[in-house]
Amino acid sequence: MNSNSLIDLKRLSQVKDKKDIRKLSYAQFPGTHCPLFGVALTASLVEDMKVLVVGTEECTYYTKMFAIGRERAGEATDNILSLVMEQDEVVFGATEALQDALSCIDREYKPEAVLVVTTCVPEITGEDYNAVIQSMQPNVNAKLMCVKTEHFKCSNHLPGIERTLEALADLMEKRQVKAKTVNILGHRHKGIEKTELFLILTAEDITINLSIPSKCTVELLKGATSAELNIVTDSTALPLARKMKDRFGTDFVYFGKYGSLQRISDSYGQLSFKLGLKIENRVDELRKRTQAVLLKCKNQLSGKSFIYGNTPFAAFEACALFCSLGMKPLLIQTNDIPSDSECIAEILQYGYDPLITEVANIAPLRKLYADFRPDFYIGHEYPHILADYGIAHAVLDAVAGRLGFELLEMTAGMLMQAHAKIREVNVKEAKHAVT
Repeated sequence: MNSNSLIDLKRLSQVKDKKDIRKLSYAQFPGTHCPLFGVALTASLVEDMKVLVVGTEECTYYTKMFAIGRERAGEATDNILSLVMEQDEVVFGATEALQDALSCIDREYKPEAVLVVTTCVPEITGEDYNAVIQSMQPNVNAKLMCVKTEHFKCSNHLPGIERTLEALADLMEKRQVKAKTVNILGHRHKGIEKTELFLILTAEDITINLSIPSKCTVELLKGATSAELNIVTDSTALPLARKMKDRFGTDFVYFGKYGSLQRISDSYGQLSFKLGLKIENRVDELRKRTQAVLLKCKNQLSGKSFIYGNTPFAAFEACALFCSLGMKPLLIQTNDIPSDSECIAEILQYGYDPLITEVANIAPLRKLYADFRPDFYIGHEYPHILADYGIAHAVLDAVAGRLGFELLEMTAGMLMQAHAKIREVNVKEAKHAVT
């Protein structure tokens, strides 16, 4: 590492918990999203629910502009409302303003539910908004809920997603369970009906009761408990799944974004056992096809080095996958170290011990590209900057909505495409230099 790095980083084998993840600099750019982003990302998918953001002008403006942008892109509904705190309310509290706002929203919009979202300033001042909501509930028709988004207690936006999903359990009612019916929890993307998991389930006459939060309304959420099983496709939905199991007895299976043929096969095995499916032959066929694609990818990319930024996978899940393709991790950006991650053990077993640094701080990292000379940068970065160093750029956001073996196939395809693209650029530059 060159002298521009402000502090020394630890290697994966030396990192035991979050405090061991060191930064390249204390000034971060672009930095992580806060939980408020996670709430906006999730709650905007529930069409007939209003979201009231309580905080300073900066927080309310940011959330509203994000919601407007998503609505214009056709990704979600702009259901965000703002309660901007005045200076005296920061000091003396905004209870009266919140009560007036909730009465107005209930009267003017007549929503099925209102999610009150508190931000850093009201959380620092310590006003009890849950108590305010409880006192207001008898006076309004909408179901009231509250989610906290204090960024000073966490390092990314995921708690906002988790808390929003968990809050949706308060909208649910006990219903009679329907056999061969499932909910999919945690899927935040369009086109779930086209995913491998969805197609396999429906081919076996399994009914998809609800996909939370990508296809739901408050009325539909009330009947979520009629499902025989919850299939959790993202770790942020695990708190919701656990709450539904405690309250309503709904069992669940975790079917995450796995970077492993075996873990995907095992997940299908769990579904087969829980739902009484006969999908062994189809799963085996898909596994063999995907294995062939991964082998082709490995033949092309074995020995290639990479810096990991972020992908729809969990960080070490992704890096274990890339290591299985013969790729060498030089540096991994992450915000946490799972205590029980088998993926970390896999990376070390491959013989790699990469450096670890905090995610979303790419500005100082750019000073290291010339020394590291990676073949790939996997994650978010400006492509023209990477191109200047001859680094292949793979952004895997497009695989976020995929579930099952298709996730691995598409990832392998995007890696090979990125490699072919940078090779073509490098060849053209070499020819130009000769002429």
